[in-house]
Amino acid sequence: MKRLKTNKKPSGTARGQKPRSRMRTRSGNPGKTGAKAVTSRKGRRIAELAAAGRRLGGLLAAGLPVRSASVDGDEAGSCRTDEAAARRQMNDLWARHGGVLSGLNPAGPEYAAAASAFAQGYCERVGLRDKGWFPFPSDQRVSAVILLHGAGPEAFTVQDSPLLRLLGELKRLALHEVILASRDEAVTPQLVQTFAAPRLEAEVKLVGAGGVSAGGGGERLAAAEAAEGDILVFLDASVSSAAEEIAALAGTVAGGSDAALWDVSAKLPHFHKRPPEVMAKQFVNYALGRRDLRADSLTVLPHALSRQAVKKLGAELGHPVRAHGTALLEGLAVSSVRLSGGDTRGARPFAWMDRSRASDHLEALRLAMDRLGPRLFYPDNWRRRGYAADTDSPYIAEEPSVSGDFSRESI
Repeated sequence: MKRLKTNKKPSGTARGQKPRSRMRTRSGNPGKTGAKAVTSRKGRRIAELAAAGRRLGGLLAAGLPVRSASVDGDEAGSCRTDEAAARRQMNDLWARHGGVLSGLNPAGPEYAAAASAFAQGYCERVGLRDKGWFPFPSDQRVSAVILLHGAGPEAFTVQDSPLLRLLGELKRLALHEVILASRDEAVTPQLVQTFAAPRLEAEVKLVGAGGVSAGGGGERLAAAEAAEGDILVFLDASVSSAAEEIAALAGTVAGGSDAALWDVSAKLPHFHKRPPEVMAKQFVNYALGRRDLRADSLTVLPHALSRQAVKKLGAELGHPVRAHGTALLEGLAVSSVRLSGGDTRGARPFAWMDRSRASDHLEALRLAMDRLGPRLFYPDNWRRRGYAADTDSPYIAEEPSVSGDFSRESI
């Protein structure tokens, strides 16, 4: 039986043209398209930035004197490289001469690849083994504040505790200072200098000890007053934040933000499954005109503040909920930060801590209502509440003016 012929052209083929064949590479294999091609290009770009960072680190370190310091117990005249000084020198070179590389998004994978490779190239050039250093995108002084929240001496002595892991991450950064804030009298300066300072190879300050502060807010305020840095990064002792996360927060503040919040809203469950404190945080942000922040708040650790924000918040910094409301009411530049290149610590998820309750966030609303009135930013051009209640009540706003084409007769 003969098959009938048809003049129908293949789909997507114009008259007189041959059907398009599948794109192939020189090797004969089908070419990558769509998401795979984008991923491949992004991977190549990250590899190129890492190679450029490594070369730049070696070139900038060439010919520069590396500070040395004598070590107790060494033979006379022998010296070793002062790692703290070398780490600061590496960070200064990156911040001042990194150019396009140091100007990348500090929360992106491109910056992480270029910055870590730059530190490796620097260490190779000056004769140091790779320490896993990670530079900040700015030469501003960064102070790390660790809130112990009542944790006792066991946090320093238990092997592989979250606090000790956090100190190990801080050692990778060129910090100006590290401040421990505690209200436990058992946490003494001798304990800190014995267990914490050797891990950082630097002096660590202790504030808020001996019952000076009551609660985490008081510790936070005392630490902010004692800090000398231009950027303050607040951390929780029970959360071992990675160096890349801390650098992303500090880099966001160095880029112009007054407050950098850790983004906890990326994987929020459905609204009816969210805990009450998350609903309260999101409602406060919505009510104060910052829907983009969703459930992010200064009550979440870690976060970073600029020196200007610390001065602006003042005593409110001792109350994280009120501090968040004040930051929004004062018009400070508040932004959320989250690493976009995946988890830098393997299989563990991004860690954060929020010790607030839903009722605490009502204080921020109360603060806003005291300043702006019960309706906040939202005018009421329809109702006349003054006729229904005593006009002397502080919760009865004066009759607002009618805007637009609306009038009482048209209602």
